[in-house]
Amino acid sequence: MQDFKNKIQIFTKAYLPIVGVLILILLAFLLLCFNNITSPQSMPALIAQVYFDGEYRIGEGEWHKIVKGEHISSTQGDVTLRGNLHMLAPDGEYVGIYRGDLPVAFYTDHINLTFIEGDGEPIVIDMENPLYGSTNCGVGWTAHYFTSESDETIEIIVNNPHSFGNENAIDEMLSSTAFWTGIDFEKDVLIKGETQRTVGTLLMLVAVVFLGIALFSSLIHIKSSRLIWLLGLVVLFAGSYFSYSADGVFFWSESIVTNTTVLGCSMMFYMLFVSMSISYFLKATKKVAEITVILLGAANAVCFVLPIVSNVNFYDTWVFWIAVQILANIVLIFCLAKEFINSKSRERWLYMLMTLPLFALAIDAVGTWLGAWQGGVVSQYVFVILFAIATVMVLKLIPESINAASKAKELEMEKIVLNAELAGSRISTMMSQIRPHFIYNTLGSIEQLCKLDPPKAGELVHNFAKYLRGNFGELDNPKPILMSQEMEHVHHYINIEKVRFPDMTFTFETNSDDFHIPALTIQPIVENAIKHGLMKLSRGGTINVLAYETDTAYCVSVEDDGVGFDVGALIDDRKHVGLRNIRERLKVMVNGTLDIESTLGVGTKVLITIPKEVG
Repeated sequence: MQDFKNKIQIFTKAYLPIVGVLILILLAFLLLCFNNITSPQSMPALIAQVYFDGEYRIGEGEWHKIVKGEHISSTQGDVTLRGNLHMLAPDGEYVGIYRGDLPVAFYTDHINLTFIEGDGEPIVIDMENPLYGSTNCGVGWTAHYFTSESDETIEIIVNNPHSFGNENAIDEMLSSTAFWTGIDFEKDVLIKGETQRTVGTLLMLVAVVFLGIALFSSLIHIKSSRLIWLLGLVVLFAGSYFSYSADGVFFWSESIVTNTTVLGCSMMFYMLFVSMSISYFLKATKKVAEITVILLGAANAVCFVLPIVSNVNFYDTWVFWIAVQILANIVLIFCLAKEFINSKSRERWLYMLMTLPLFALAIDAVGTWLGAWQGGVVSQYVFVILFAIATVMVLKLIPESINAASKAKELEMEKIVLNAELAGSRISTMMSQIRPHFIYNTLGSIEQLCKLDPPKAGELVHNFAKYLRGNFGELDNPKPILMSQEMEHVHHYINIEKVRFPDMTFTFETNSDDFHIPALTIQPIVENAIKHGLMKLSRGGTINVLAYETDTAYCVSVEDDGVGFDVGALIDDRKHVGLRNIRERLKVMVNGTLDIESTLGVGTKVLITIPKEVG
């Protein structure tokens, strides 16, 4: 126990301050940089030192003038750009057609480019060409030298092999075309995504701390450790998505296939663990939510396996994943709505907040499809809000859980002590019943019957042996037994006492015996009724044992018409055949109660009540 307390003290003194400092640092960065978190599609254009001026057509359609700010769709078919590259002055004015020694940089968002200069051979920049790798699909930069004469027209054919998800790819490319000036160019691009990458890195650092806390919580058996695991994983993959969706990721991690895979996996796992976190809090609809999460996990597995066993690119599975995830979100939203209706007012705000990431994904999917933006921009903003709330929740949850774990440990120690006391109680109860005078009297009866009625003597020996076996057999039994078993033991005892007290009457009425009761409970009470009730009568007397059930409990009553006594004077239970031990064992083992009613000259009734959820 002391070792457990030492762990808690180390945890609260070392880990919690570290978590608090990290969270404060992260929140400071988020507050400073919140308005700068953007997706690649909405990134500010680089200083456009080069601009493509001319016309375009989609497929074999009509030619249209390229106008700055006017949208050109990249998902309606191949787009051909025809014209020339112009150098721009810092104020945006045309300087002249560019032909020079510096290559021109083009931003490619899941598109392939084919350059044609005059009568020269087409130069294909195909990111899915085997030269680059059959799954090299993603976002990056490519550079090309233009060597034709300045009066020759240039054609750039843009091909989108996926036809979804990058509606504004051509707009991005034209607005960000610039001279590739080597390291300086890469630094300029990287700077634009530096803030978002920093936020993502900090989120992943905080996630590692959360996961460390979750591991520690699991080791000391804190009940809420599963929730901390889920929150840590949500933060981890959200941070990964922030980092890999930042501007300039191509120059930060030059493996295009890795970038695309990490980005997709980050969003998939982020939403999966968000869904699991939501199901954690549900009550009435928990089973439906858990089945939904399992099916969602299976769909994610399909997205991972399909590119391995077929020619489908991982990026192409995203449409399938989005569709499945949105269907799962709809189910979870209905679950949250039902919980909202059935919950108390103080819990409803939690269910409302849980719907935010579900709606955010749907908004991002529609926005990306329409070309309003690309990727999980709305999901990022929603995550920042929920992260702040979840952090407060975790910081509040951890101390409470530690206190709960500490109390649970104390209760466990108390239970061990109590079990030891119960074992002593069972021995005490057994020994209180097998008194020497009872054994002597029974043996004396057997001796007399051997002379007068040998068959009856044999029957008495049989009952006496069963009685002793029942008492000694329960010494090592820490669990309650069926009422039917307890009644067998009572019958053996009664059969012994009938030999000594033939004028006493015993009746049994069992309307219910399919429940559990501590062993050696009814027999001591019957014995008590005989000794303190009927034996003080001039003759005879009746004891009735009745077992029955109500809507909420199982009941056993032992009623006699003996001399009775003053219940108010019943202070020392030890004078009444272990009543104190019986009452304690009933309370601890089956949460039962023992009540006594008695009237002088009328009789006594002992009532045992055992709640149904226990009995």
